[in-house]
Amino acid sequence: TMEAIEQGTAVYTPQDHAQATHTTMIKKQLGIIDWSMGARQIECLIRGLNPWPSAYTMLEGRTLKIWKAKTNEENKQVLPGTVTEVTKKEIYVQTGNGQLILEEIQLEGKKRMTAEAFLRGKAILEGTVFGMDKKEKDV
Repeated sequence: TMEAIEQGTAVYTPQDHAQATHTTMIKKQLGIIDWSMGARQIECLIRGLNPWPSAYTMLEGRTLKIWKAKTNEENKQVLPGTVTEVTKKEIYVQTGNGQLILEEIQLEGKKRMTAEAFLRGKAILEGTVFGMDKKEKDV
């Protein structure tokens, strides 16, 4: 613990190199959101890829980065990636299990902002579908 480190009494255990594993480099493509995944899994992806490479999807042919979101367990009978509700402050998107509630986003070419600020400048309608299009597949 921090106290033991500060007092110089911490016991250190060397890494067992026989148990060590390697992984691949993180690439931008890892950030593509697969809306068929569950809301909690996507929310973890968003947190894990912040600040780079960031989690993103497509909106009208442009990249939409999602910087902050929360989840709920409600399921609507729509395809994953479909906007199910838009309030003044949040955008609800159906996933494979539950809904992702977008709180902080960034449209390609724009500044990072709250969903509330974004919605003041651009309307997103219920029924809008986020997801891959030709541009995203070519990334």
